[in-house]
Amino acid sequence: MRQLLTGSAGLLIAIMAVNAGNYGLNVLLANTLDPAVFGDASLMVTVLLITGVLAATIQLATSVAILKAPQRRDAQLGAVRLLTNRLGFLGSLLLVIASPFATSALQVESGWALLVMALGFPLHLQLAVERGRLQGDLQLGQLAFTFVAEGVARVVATLLAVMLAPDVTTLALALNVGFVGGYWVCRPRLARWSWLDLSNPAGHPPLGSVGVAVVAVTLVTNIDVIAAKGVLEPAAAGSFAALALGGRIVFFASWTLQQALLPLVIATQSPLSCRVRRRLFLAGNALVCAFLVTVGWVWAARWVDLGFGGKYSDVVALFGPYALGTGVISFVAALAVLRSTDGDHTTARVLLAGSLVLTFAVVLGGDSLDAIVHARLVAVFALGVVVVGARQLSERVPQRKLAACRSDMEGVFS
Repeated sequence: MRQLLTGSAGLLIAIMAVNAGNYGLNVLLANTLDPAVFGDASLMVTVLLITGVLAATIQLATSVAILKAPQRRDAQLGAVRLLTNRLGFLGSLLLVIASPFATSALQVESGWALLVMALGFPLHLQLAVERGRLQGDLQLGQLAFTFVAEGVARVVATLLAVMLAPDVTTLALALNVGFVGGYWVCRPRLARWSWLDLSNPAGHPPLGSVGVAVVAVTLVTNIDVIAAKGVLEPAAAGSFAALALGGRIVFFASWTLQQALLPLVIATQSPLSCRVRRRLFLAGNALVCAFLVTVGWVWAARWVDLGFGGKYSDVVALFGPYALGTGVISFVAALAVLRSTDGDHTTARVLLAGSLVLTFAVVLGGDSLDAIVHARLVAVFALGVVVVGARQLSERVPQRKLAACRSDMEGVFS
């Protein structure tokens, strides 16, 4: 148990360091680029996060499957690798086809940037598979190193892009370079090139309730930036992107805790009961979110001044309400992911529907930053109430349930 705690702490530090580096890059871009160009660059980052929905799903679901049923490890890994190959190449093709339409609808200066993001999609998913394998095997030191390698590669590539060719296409390429560094560290030592294998899998990949939860989390935390990019003028969209950049600190901190500590929560052997671990997990997320929201609300002006030098002073008054909404989203996201490991589909589905509610809130807010932020806040609180009460709803809906800390995997990923 001590080794697991040490590994989880190291993983937590590594992910926090990488997120801090990525966040610093975003602040650098906000200060280096014009608001309209930064709006495009922020859109590329958001596209990266949204296409990472499958990556996060695969990593989390694979690790949970291995932890709950280690005797089926190899079969599950083979199935998820083969599924990932198909999803990666198909998803990349669909993104390439959709890029001309998205370029026009989202007012992106260069369509090549979206094409570059599409081409990096397959490698993104492959990296997630191997990270899920490492996390499920509790090789948390090597898992932490993959995040460090990805972060270093992305920071170096982005700095070179800013110095040599600061346009959105070059920045999109730099974002994808990080996946090369991460995959190089954790690539599987197989006799064949598994990432080119498209044969039929021997089993069923361990997706399902966990997958629905992570899909919901990713959409609900990023959909507002996409929607705002479509309804606001380019400069105003850049201001909203800067606002979202600050608010995302809350979510990244909560998500980091989830990535690093979830193995401790669902581990089959622990001196603490399953119920106590689950409550500590949620309490830790709530405390982190509340602390960051308070700091963001009180020192909003100082943060904007330090981060952007007054370039986006129009968002100071909105920073606190936006951060509060993100804090609520972060907590209910942690609740949905935790419940999903118990086979609970309902909470994740409610959260998934909430992403549509947030989209409508942003669109109905019109062309005013103030209206959009406050409409988002109202929608988020309503969503939080429904998600917290989704457990009672799920108990009335027939579904196969399983105690979260049992080692038998049957019924969890259906």
